[in-house]
Amino acid sequence: MSKMNKFFILIALILLTLNAAYAASFDVKVTAIKDRIVVDELAEFDIAIQNNLETEEEFTIKKAGYPFWDMYTKPLQNPITLKVPASSSASIRLFVDPLYITSVDTYTLDIGVVRERANQEQKVPVTVGIKSTEPLIGGYIPTIVTSTSIFPEKIDPREELTIKIVLNNQNPINYSNLTIKIEGNLFKDETHTPLGPKEEKSIEVVKKLDAITPPQEDRLVIAVFKDGRMVVNPIVNEFEVVEYVALEELQKQESFLKVKSGIKVMSNNPSYKGVATMEVSPFKALFTSTQPRASTKREGDNYHLVWNIELGKDKTMTVYATENYRPIVVIFVLAIAGVVLYFLFRSPIIARKGISNVLTSEGGVSEAKVVIRVKNRSANKITNIEVMDNLPHIAHVEKELSIGSMQPHAVLQHPKKGMIIKWTIETLEPGDERVLSYRMKSRLAILGEFTLPAANARCKVGNKVVITNSNRVSVGG
Repeated sequence: MSKMNKFFILIALILLTLNAAYAASFDVKVTAIKDRIVVDELAEFDIAIQNNLETEEEFTIKKAGYPFWDMYTKPLQNPITLKVPASSSASIRLFVDPLYITSVDTYTLDIGVVRERANQEQKVPVTVGIKSTEPLIGGYIPTIVTSTSIFPEKIDPREELTIKIVLNNQNPINYSNLTIKIEGNLFKDETHTPLGPKEEKSIEVVKKLDAITPPQEDRLVIAVFKDGRMVVNPIVNEFEVVEYVALEELQKQESFLKVKSGIKVMSNNPSYKGVATMEVSPFKALFTSTQPRASTKREGDNYHLVWNIELGKDKTMTVYATENYRPIVVIFVLAIAGVVLYFLFRSPIIARKGISNVLTSEGGVSEAKVVIRVKNRSANKITNIEVMDNLPHIAHVEKELSIGSMQPHAVLQHPKKGMIIKWTIETLEPGDERVLSYRMKSRLAILGEFTLPAANARCKVGNKVVITNSNRVSVGG
């Protein structure tokens, strides 16, 4: 054997020894967790590494099969590394994703496990069985990147709710008709749209809620389907229906001297408790009625009508204030009518009775002069006016002659009324007045106060007899 041959044999032995030493420094074991999948699923494997050295070592797992396959961990690492303590083992879960596989078959991929310190690599196989390619469309796994948003997220139910959906087709697949389903507690909706290869499209769905939808929180679930098959997993968006309170001034109802104003209170909260107010001047407040009954609150120079609001079944309540000036007119008309009637039907004669020239003796009234004035206040002449007065039994009439005064034409004794004094006035022109008088004298001094009865005047106006009574007068006291 030549020296050269011996040299090559020696080198080979050294390399074999080194390879055996490297191989003995760590061992790799692959355990299949899920190795038979549908083409749009993920295969799962546990990669366990046994470190046979007395030092901690770091290992890198190299991906295989790209671009037809992808491999990654959760959470994502790039590169995929694993530290193994000295003389120990550790494992990592590897997910294998078939990106562009279009046939049902069994595939073997050789992944590399490298000890970084010595750049020593071992190849280990992972075997994946594709049991179905049904999820493929046009040879591709549907990949539509989808984002959704709702605005406003806090919505007044009287406003519109807008749902924005962005679809981004990652593959050269032409979707002639995608179905987008939107479902929540308050409504359900379905819309259809095409999506071309590599196309990005934005869709807005506008919904109008019932205006009396009560305050609540809701979740919208949005999913995308192709021919009944879900191609985008459900996306959940949350929004909230907020409480509102609206006060609407109703159109005024006006009629003669009457104005009816109203306020309609609406809320989507059936338990709403609040107040409604209406400003009113102090003058108007005197003539304003309310329905239902309102309280009055003063602020400065003005008043406010205040209602406590309790909503009905339809979540509304209407309050009214009515300004009514008709009673003023009625009172005014009645007053005028009363005055007119008074002047139409009042007695044309005025009779007033008075007392003068009072004499006293022994501490009491002994004599006094009684004066009766009769006046024609009408615009016509009155004739044959009979005036009559009476005097209690305690006194009697003294004959007296007074210039300018008519004397009684008769003085009679009445068993119950006492003395009756009569005058007859033949004619009394409009505005004229006659003064009638007599002197009364008491048989005994009258102590204290006593009252003389009223005199009366009687005449005939047309076919009607008119009687007028004078006032009463008091003597003494």
